[in-house]
Amino acid sequence: MSEHSHLMDENVVQSQINFKYKTKLNGISEPSEFYCFTCNQPRISRIEYTYSKATFIWCCILCFCTIILGLLPFCMQKCSSKTHYCPACDKIVGYTDGELC
Repeated sequence: MSEHSHLMDENVVQSQINFKYKTKLNGISEPSEFYCFTCNQPRISRIEYTYSKATFIWCCILCFCTIILGLLPFCMQKCSSKTHYCPACDKIVGYTDGELC
């Protein structure tokens, strides 16, 4: 009986962790708290920015004005895609596409 109650307590703790922390960070643009199932620890995500389709679309549109304006989207994080990683194990935990401002 005590062994069974120990398993129930473990499941309750696991459920509370799942509700307290997000496990996927898709659609979020800033570093956020999440629960990494690889590390079994709560973490704050690390974000890497990459150029997205939105970046190149804005570049083409702004190049019609001047070439210098065409480079502006490469300096704006809002136009870049964001990939969330666990800082400890480098597992991908979320992805957000760049926006067409």
